[in-house]
Amino acid sequence: MATLARSASRVGTFSALRHPNFRLYFAGQVVTMAGMWMQNVAQGWLVFQLTRSELALGMVACAAGVPSLLLSPFAGVIVDRFPRRMLLFCTQSVQMIMALILAALVFSELVQVWHVVVMAFVLGISNSVDAPARQAFIRDMVGMEDMPSGINLHSMVVNGARIVGPAAAGVLLVSFGAGWCFLFNGLSVLAILISLLVMNVPHRIPGVGRGSPIRQMQEGIAFSRHHATILPLLMLAVVVSAFAVNIITLLPAYADVVLHSPVEGLSRLSMAQGVGALGGALLLATLVRRFGRGRVVGIMLPLLSLSIVLISQTAILEISALLLAIIGFSMVIFYVNINTMIQNEVPDEFRGRVLSLYTLTFLGLTPLGALALGLIADQIGTPSALALYGLLTGVFGTLILMRWRAVWHIA
Repeated sequence: MATLARSASRVGTFSALRHPNFRLYFAGQVVTMAGMWMQNVAQGWLVFQLTRSELALGMVACAAGVPSLLLSPFAGVIVDRFPRRMLLFCTQSVQMIMALILAALVFSELVQVWHVVVMAFVLGISNSVDAPARQAFIRDMVGMEDMPSGINLHSMVVNGARIVGPAAAGVLLVSFGAGWCFLFNGLSVLAILISLLVMNVPHRIPGVGRGSPIRQMQEGIAFSRHHATILPLLMLAVVVSAFAVNIITLLPAYADVVLHSPVEGLSRLSMAQGVGALGGALLLATLVRRFGRGRVVGIMLPLLSLSIVLISQTAILEISALLLAIIGFSMVIFYVNINTMIQNEVPDEFRGRVLSLYTLTFLGLTPLGALALGLIADQIGTPSALALYGLLTGVFGTLILMRWRAVWHIA
């Protein structure tokens, strides 16, 4: 597997685009992801305007994550058993319907926080299957050699959308209201649905062996738990997902209470994170060739931790935006490398199940950390809560890297 990792690091950043199916998928994702980030910004703004509560932001994030926490290990069995293109078409259709319902509630002025919580819960059920299917589908479209490029390009789309989506959301929120952000997101899903219908990907279902789904789920967990590389990589993902990622949950409160700029400030912070993340995706291949994936992950962790602590200590929008760009930069490099290293190590017959555990770290555990962060922020204030989570990211990440030093040497 080390050979695969070394060869993957030499693959060009854009080499996955030579595959027609991936080009279709890439184009569809560009539109759909922009809509998704518009909804993310508008949803956080809407919830905070309705409640003025950091705890409410955490509750919505938690509602989105509880289904993934409960269902993700079993969802991996589904991803290994059924055609991934079919699964993605179904999950994306559910997400489109939820966005359109939320838009209708806002336009009719009937929306309440519990509506958003219910919608987030349904989306969480959809995402528990969608996320591992999407990650495994990249391998189906481009093969093993171009898989690192496919993962990185997918990350570029997600983080490029973080620039376009929040900027558009800021304009629509000021000029027309949150409902138009939700409506655009619902309509934007049509782009990925059309690309999935048009592409011609063989419905290859990897052999998962015989036995009940519960038994196969247990096999996937046991494989990950006893793997010398996958276990610490998953643990690192748990740390960053539980603590570092959750600062995004508090951005609406941070922009309003600390920066006193609830709409423009939130939009600019989200854009800054997207700019940094896109820059990280573009520089990733160069950094990996120079230092290796393991060392790059080891460098990004303290950078991420320090940036979160520093942002908790400033109330200046320009400085906050710069730090958010650094956070976006380090976070995307961290996650793309973790994802690629796991996929380089896992055999095809376990791919869906192991990736479901990986997606569990940021879909299932992140919202629990968000709920805790909301509770802490209500008690000690947003800045102090951010500083605490930044410190926890650095401490636990360092402990894992010290315990499993082999991670540093992954090429």
